[in-house]
Amino acid sequence: MAVIAESERLAIRDWAEADAEAALEIFGSTEVARWLAPELGRVPNKTTMRLLLRAWIAAAENLVPPAGRWAIVSKTDGQVIGGLRLGLLPPFEEDVEIGWQLAPAAWGNGFATEASHALMRWAFATGTIDELYAVARPQNVRACATARRLGMEWVGETDKYYGLAMQVYRIRAAELDGSERASREGA
Repeated sequence: MAVIAESERLAIRDWAEADAEAALEIFGSTEVARWLAPELGRVPNKTTMRLLLRAWIAAAENLVPPAGRWAIVSKTDGQVIGGLRLGLLPPFEEDVEIGWQLAPAAWGNGFATEASHALMRWAFATGTIDELYAVARPQNVRACATARRLGMEWVGETDKYYGLAMQVYRIRAAELDGSERASREGA
């Protein structure tokens, strides 16, 4: 499994079918699934999660970097604690979205911000994009707060993406270094 990016506490690597149990802790959680866009729905069991992982792994072969889906792994114990995604936003598929999902047991430790910063650095280093977007439902205060901690600028609310009212955040490559510094300093 290829590690594409690392931070102090985390590694970002390809998903594997063997991750099904840990992935179910994330995507099988109602607390996580309710905020996913597009709506994935709560994954009901390990068999379904394994099939979904198999589909993500197969689809990855046809994606143009920096698009993809990855597991967030704790360097401390090697456990999968979350997932990250980079993909084109509908309907025009011009804007690249970053998305993060963590197992509820991992919430509140700064992992989403740390992993997303590492993925953003990698994505911008590919030289194929110069900005990233995050979208979140207005009621998803955790995701909106994470976007702000990532240094993303709020650019408005729209129903353009996924047909849902979404808060839209953006960061440009040139802004990333300052946002990482501010997040480490607690700003």
